[in-house]
Amino acid sequence: MDPNLFAIDWQQTGEVLVTIIVLAFMVERALALVFESQWYLNKLGPKHAKELLAFSLSAAVCVVWKIDAVSVILHGDHMTLFGELLTAGVVAGGSKASLKLFRDVMGVENEQAQIARQQRTDAFESKVAGQKSTEAK
Repeated sequence: MDPNLFAIDWQQTGEVLVTIIVLAFMVERALALVFESQWYLNKLGPKHAKELLAFSLSAAVCVVWKIDAVSVILHGDHMTLFGELLTAGVVAGGSKASLKLFRDVMGVENEQAQIARQQRTDAFESKVAGQKSTEAK
């Protein structure tokens, strides 16, 4: 087998990575309308549905538009469902990274999201404090 079949074209790989980053930002901002709504925070916030929703939207985008980063980087002859779903996972995970970038590095966050995050932090800290006081007895 020719080892050059797996040579990486860095320009093409860079274009794929930029595409993934742009899609991750788009998914993140589109889902922010849902995730930062009061309805979501009250009804689904504690159920940890963010990851499933982000992956579902990313999978829909990658399957509909045939975005398969693995096949492009490894010079595949066609797009595969597995590659599209793997790419969707990276896009969905990237949306979490873009949220971290916006919130922690750039200091951009919706006021309702700040309140909800603070409430979760307070609830977690009180739960931990309650467990420690139970263990001490």
